[in-house]
Amino acid sequence: MLSLRIDQFEFDDPGSEEALEIDISRKSKFPHPDVSSFVGATVGVKAASELPEPKPFYLVQARSQVSEYVKRFANIELPLHSDWPTYALENESWDETHLVICGVEVFIRYQWSTSA
Repeated sequence: MLSLRIDQFEFDDPGSEEALEIDISRKSKFPHPDVSSFVGATVGVKAASELPEPKPFYLVQARSQVSEYVKRFANIELPLHSDWPTYALENESWDETHLVICGVEVFIRYQWSTSA
C-alpha cells in the first residue's frame, strides 16, 4: 500500500490550510481482496463494518477536485464520468471530503479537509 500525506504547503495557496491523505492499494488476494479489507486497514474495522451503499464516482459533488488532486499527487487518472463504486465515509461538506473509490485495479482512500 502507498500512503501519501500532503500538508498545506503543497497546495497553490498555503493560506487555505488544506490537508490531504491518499492511500492506494492494488486489488489482490492479499492483503486487500475487497473494499472492506482496504477500509479496515486504512480507516478502521468499525468503518469497514458500516460501509454505506456506494454510488458511481460521477455523482460525487467534489469529483473535479478529487480527480485533480489524485492526478497531481498520486499520478492516477480518475475519469470524471466513471461509474467506479465510490463510498462516502463522511457526509460531503465544503470543508471535508472522505471517500473510498474502487477503481478497476486499485482502491483509493481520499480524505481532504480545510480549516480555513
